[in-house]
Amino acid sequence: MSASDDEPATATFSVEGPGPALDAVERQLVGKRRPIVFQAIRVSHGSLRSYGSRNEYAVEPIVESLMLPEVDRDGSEISVTWGWDHEAAEYFDRGASDHTVNGDSVISFIWQDAPSSIHDMFPDTEREGGDPRVFFQSVEVSGLPASRFVLAGIEWLRQELEA
Repeated sequence: MSASDDEPATATFSVEGPGPALDAVERQLVGKRRPIVFQAIRVSHGSLRSYGSRNEYAVEPIVESLMLPEVDRDGSEISVTWGWDHEAAEYFDRGASDHTVNGDSVISFIWQDAPSSIHDMFPDTEREGGDPRVFFQSVEVSGLPASRFVLAGIEWLRQELEA
């Protein structure tokens, strides 16, 4: 079992053994009524939602980006891999340090809850839906603490299988 550093926000579980034993493992992991992998995914989602609540981050787009588990059987081994393909999933899982984002000439975003003095700072500011659109050559971004939501599901799965 591992949370993969090779791919963004993915988890893989592998088991080796004879064919009939692998059939039983596959049924337990992904094939029965309450498959254990989906329970582990629920644990990951709970961990991610808790992290989002603590840090005031919107995490539902990441939850919704779940890639359903894929089962790969090769001889005497079965591997189950699942993950989240939202571009922010990796950063919410592993965290990120403070950094600079440089535009490809400029960065543009809508500044929700902008201060009333926005037009003093940026006189040519456009408005979209009532909020100003601002343009920068670069921005300084605060880092993100690591949530380890992928690992939370893997650890839960490990404990269930050891019980």
